[in-house]
Amino acid sequence: MSRSLHVALDGRRLSLFDDRTERLVLPLDEGGRHRLVVADSATAQLAVKAFERCAGVGVLPAGGGLLGAMTVAENFALALRYYSDADEQRNWGRDLETALMLCGFSAQRVATLGRELPMNLERGERWTVGFAGCLLRPPELLVIDRLFAGLSRRQADALIAVEAAYHRRHPFRPVLFIDLDSHELPVLPDCRTLTELAENPCHC
Repeated sequence: MSRSLHVALDGRRLSLFDDRTERLVLPLDEGGRHRLVVADSATAQLAVKAFERCAGVGVLPAGGGLLGAMTVAENFALALRYYSDADEQRNWGRDLETALMLCGFSAQRVATLGRELPMNLERGERWTVGFAGCLLRPPELLVIDRLFAGLSRRQADALIAVEAAYHRRHPFRPVLFIDLDSHELPVLPDCRTLTELAENPCHC
Protein backbone atom coordinates (compact mmCIF):
# COMPACT_ATOMS: atom_id res chain seq x y z
CA MET A 1 0.00 0.00 0.00
CA SER A 2 1.37 3.44 -0.90
CA ARG A 3 2.15 5.88 1.85
CA SER A 4 -0.13 8.84 2.48
CA LEU A 5 1.23 12.01 4.06
CA HIS A 6 -0.95 15.08 4.46
CA VAL A 7 -0.91 18.36 6.33
CA ALA A 8 -3.83 19.91 8.21
CA LEU A 9 -4.15 23.40 9.64
CA ASP A 10 -6.09 23.89 12.87
CA GLY A 11 -6.10 27.51 13.98
CA ARG A 12 -2.43 28.43 14.39
CA ARG A 13 -1.20 24.82 14.50
CA LEU A 14 -0.09 22.83 11.49
CA SER A 15 0.03 19.03 11.72
CA LEU A 16 1.64 16.39 9.51
CA PHE A 17 -0.23 13.08 9.36
CA ASP A 18 1.21 9.75 8.25
CA ASP A 19 -1.98 8.06 7.08
CA ARG A 20 -4.21 8.84 10.11
CA THR A 21 -1.40 9.17 12.65
CA GLU A 22 -0.35 12.67 13.66
CA ARG A 23 3.45 12.73 13.54
CA LEU A 24 4.40 16.40 13.78
CA VAL A 25 2.71 19.50 15.22
CA LEU A 26 4.07 22.96 14.44
CA PRO A 27 2.78 26.14 16.07
CA LEU A 28 2.89 28.88 13.43
CA ASP A 29 3.53 31.85 15.70
CA GLU A 30 6.34 30.67 17.99
CA GLY A 31 9.27 30.58 15.56
CA GLY A 32 12.23 28.27 16.02
CA ARG A 33 13.85 25.45 14.10
CA HIS A 34 12.28 22.03 13.68
CA ARG A 35 13.57 18.93 11.90
CA LEU A 36 11.80 16.10 10.08
CA VAL A 37 14.12 13.19 9.26
CA VAL A 38 12.91 10.76 6.59
CA ALA A 39 14.27 7.42 5.48
CA ASP A 40 14.44 8.01 1.72
CA SER A 41 13.99 10.52 -1.09
CA ALA A 42 10.52 9.22 -1.98
CA THR A 43 9.26 9.96 1.54
CA ALA A 44 10.94 13.38 1.47
CA GLN A 45 9.12 14.20 -1.76
CA LEU A 46 5.80 13.10 -0.26
CA ALA A 47 6.39 15.30 2.76
CA VAL A 48 7.38 18.31 0.65
CA LYS A 49 4.30 17.93 -1.54
CA ALA A 50 2.08 17.66 1.53
CA PHE A 51 3.45 20.92 2.92
CA GLU A 52 3.32 22.69 -0.46
CA ARG A 53 -0.43 22.13 -0.62
CA CYS A 54 -0.95 24.12 2.58
CA ALA A 55 -1.54 27.87 2.22
CA GLY A 56 1.11 30.03 3.82
CA VAL A 57 3.89 27.45 3.52
CA GLY A 58 6.97 28.22 1.45
CA VAL A 59 9.39 25.48 0.34
CA LEU A 60 13.03 26.28 -0.36
CA PRO A 61 14.79 23.50 -2.31
CA ALA A 62 18.50 22.76 -2.08
CA GLY A 63 19.04 24.55 -5.41
CA GLY A 64 17.52 27.81 -4.18
CA GLY A 65 14.36 27.63 -6.27
CA LEU A 66 15.40 30.27 -8.81
CA LEU A 67 14.93 30.05 -12.57
CA GLY A 68 18.35 29.15 -13.94
CA ALA A 69 18.07 30.97 -17.27
CA MET A 70 17.12 34.35 -15.72
CA THR A 71 19.56 36.57 -13.85
CA VAL A 72 19.28 36.88 -10.09
CA ALA A 73 17.85 40.39 -10.49
CA GLU A 74 15.28 39.17 -13.03
CA ASN A 75 14.22 36.33 -10.73
CA PHE A 76 13.50 38.74 -7.89
CA ALA A 77 11.84 41.29 -10.15
CA LEU A 78 9.53 38.58 -11.48
CA ALA A 79 8.62 37.40 -7.97
CA LEU A 80 7.94 40.92 -6.74
CA ARG A 81 5.84 41.74 -9.79
CA TYR A 82 3.43 38.94 -8.91
CA TYR A 83 3.47 39.11 -5.11
CA SER A 84 4.07 42.75 -4.19
CA ASP A 85 2.27 46.05 -4.34
CA ALA A 86 3.65 49.14 -6.09
CA ASP A 87 5.40 50.54 -2.98
CA GLU A 88 7.32 47.30 -2.41
CA GLN A 89 8.33 47.14 -6.06
CA ARG A 90 9.82 50.63 -5.89
CA ASN A 91 12.11 49.61 -3.00
CA TRP A 92 12.91 46.05 -4.03
CA GLY A 93 16.49 46.76 -5.11
CA ARG A 94 17.47 48.27 -1.78
CA ASP A 95 15.61 45.58 0.17
CA LEU A 96 17.26 42.81 -1.83
CA GLU A 97 20.68 44.32 -1.23
CA THR A 98 19.99 44.42 2.52
CA ALA A 99 18.77 40.80 2.53
CA LEU A 100 21.83 39.58 0.60
CA MET A 101 24.18 41.36 2.99
CA LEU A 102 22.34 39.83 5.96
CA CYS A 103 23.11 36.48 4.34
CA GLY A 104 26.81 37.24 4.42
CA PHE A 105 27.48 38.58 0.93
CA SER A 106 29.94 41.46 0.75
CA ALA A 107 28.89 44.76 -0.80
CA GLN A 108 31.24 44.03 -3.70
CA ARG A 109 29.63 40.63 -4.34
CA VAL A 110 26.12 42.07 -4.06
CA ALA A 111 27.03 44.63 -6.71
CA THR A 112 27.77 41.87 -9.24
CA LEU A 113 25.35 39.16 -8.10
CA GLY A 114 22.27 40.65 -9.76
CA ARG A 115 23.75 40.04 -13.22
CA GLU A 116 24.61 36.40 -12.50
CA LEU A 117 22.63 33.42 -13.76
CA PRO A 118 21.67 31.11 -10.86
CA MET A 119 22.69 28.05 -12.88
CA ASN A 120 26.26 29.42 -12.96
CA LEU A 121 26.51 29.93 -9.20
CA GLU A 122 28.10 27.47 -6.79
CA ARG A 123 25.41 25.46 -4.97
CA GLY A 124 25.77 27.12 -1.57
CA GLU A 125 25.70 30.58 -3.10
CA ARG A 126 22.68 29.67 -5.23
CA TRP A 127 20.78 28.43 -2.17
CA THR A 128 21.72 31.54 -0.21
CA VAL A 129 20.34 33.80 -2.95
CA GLY A 130 17.04 31.89 -2.87
CA PHE A 131 17.06 32.09 0.91
CA ALA A 132 17.44 35.89 0.70
CA GLY A 133 14.06 35.95 -1.04
CA CYS A 134 12.54 34.26 2.03
CA LEU A 135 14.00 37.01 4.19
CA LEU A 136 12.20 39.55 2.01
CA ARG A 137 8.87 37.72 1.97
CA PRO A 138 8.72 35.24 4.88
CA PRO A 139 6.04 32.54 4.66
CA GLU A 140 4.01 31.39 7.66
CA LEU A 141 6.21 28.29 7.67
CA LEU A 142 9.47 27.96 5.77
CA VAL A 143 10.27 24.37 4.76
CA ILE A 144 13.90 23.76 3.80
CA ASP A 145 14.08 20.68 1.61
CA ARG A 146 17.12 18.36 1.95
CA LEU A 147 19.64 21.19 2.19
CA PHE A 148 22.50 19.10 3.56
CA ALA A 149 22.48 16.19 1.10
CA GLY A 150 25.89 15.99 -0.57
CA LEU A 151 27.47 18.85 1.38
CA SER A 152 30.65 18.69 3.43
CA ARG A 153 30.44 19.49 7.14
CA ARG A 154 32.04 22.88 6.54
CA GLN A 155 29.55 23.73 3.75
CA ALA A 156 26.62 22.62 5.91
CA ASP A 157 27.79 24.66 8.89
CA ALA A 158 28.20 27.72 6.67
CA LEU A 159 24.59 27.48 5.45
CA ILE A 160 23.29 26.91 8.99
CA ALA A 161 25.02 30.17 9.93
CA VAL A 162 23.31 31.91 7.00
CA GLU A 163 19.92 30.50 8.04
CA ALA A 164 20.32 32.08 11.48
CA ALA A 165 19.56 35.45 9.87
CA TYR A 166 15.97 34.29 9.32
CA HIS A 167 15.36 33.81 13.04
CA ARG A 168 16.87 37.16 13.91
CA ARG A 169 14.73 38.96 11.34
CA HIS A 170 11.54 36.90 11.73
CA PRO A 171 11.62 35.44 15.26
CA PHE A 172 8.01 34.23 15.21
CA ARG A 173 8.16 32.41 11.86
CA PRO A 174 9.09 28.71 12.22
CA VAL A 175 11.46 26.82 9.94
CA LEU A 176 11.19 23.09 9.23
CA PHE A 177 14.20 21.22 7.86
CA ILE A 178 13.35 18.05 5.94
CA ASP A 179 16.45 15.85 5.93
CA LEU A 180 17.39 12.40 4.70
CA ASP A 181 18.42 10.06 7.51
CA SER A 182 22.20 9.99 7.83
CA HIS A 183 24.76 9.73 10.61
CA GLU A 184 26.44 12.77 9.03
CA LEU A 185 23.52 15.18 9.48
CA PRO A 186 24.77 18.40 11.07
CA VAL A 187 23.39 19.51 14.40
CA LEU A 188 20.78 22.28 14.17
CA PRO A 189 21.34 24.84 16.93
CA ASP A 190 18.33 25.34 19.20
CA CYS A 191 16.25 22.76 17.32
CA ARG A 192 12.90 22.58 19.13
CA THR A 193 11.54 19.31 17.76
CA LEU A 194 12.98 16.27 16.00
CA THR A 195 10.55 13.93 14.22
CA GLU A 196 11.65 10.77 12.45
CA LEU A 197 9.61 9.04 9.75
CA ALA A 198 10.63 5.43 9.24
CA GLU A 199 10.32 3.60 5.96
CA ASN A 200 6.80 3.04 4.69
CA PRO A 201 5.31 0.47 7.08
CA CYS A 202 4.08 -2.76 5.56
CA HIS A 203 0.31 -3.25 5.78
CA CYS A 204 0.45 -6.88 4.77
